[in-house]
Amino acid sequence: MMLDKSRVRNAFTLIEMVVVMALLGVVMLIATTMIIGLMYFSSTEIGLANRNMEVAALANLFRSDVRVASSALISSSKENKAKVLKLSLLSGKEISYEVENGMFVRISPQGKQRLMTVGDVSFQLLNDGLMVELNCLDKADSGRTKERTLSFRATLDGARK
Repeated sequence: MMLDKSRVRNAFTLIEMVVVMALLGVVMLIATTMIIGLMYFSSTEIGLANRNMEVAALANLFRSDVRVASSALISSSKENKAKVLKLSLLSGKEISYEVENGMFVRISPQGKQRLMTVGDVSFQLLNDGLMVELNCLDKADSGRTKERTLSFRATLDGARK
């Protein structure tokens, strides 16, 4: 019995199916890698945006405290060599900024407020106001740390040492 070669083939061969599945696997691998990369990038950007909002809020808080202060005093404590900024308010109360156990802390009549993790702090009394510099260590998701210096400047007309 002879096979009729003029018949139309209605099925795929096993080799064709394996090749198509391999190509689909490669496409899925590329798509998955891109989606994971975009998700990581998105979470990193969200973390950076949150950190920048935290820094902006801290700068606004510092500027508003200095704006209502009548005088400023920068001192160093001998036991831990930390610098302390004390702002005297017109009401007779005080607001102070210092580093306590690696945290930048604001102490006001309402209580103690931990602001952010810092490595070091530096206060400077300028002709037209005050400046604070914070050395921060930002930890990335990959375990690496990046050091950055944040500077805030505020006007204080009656600033005295």
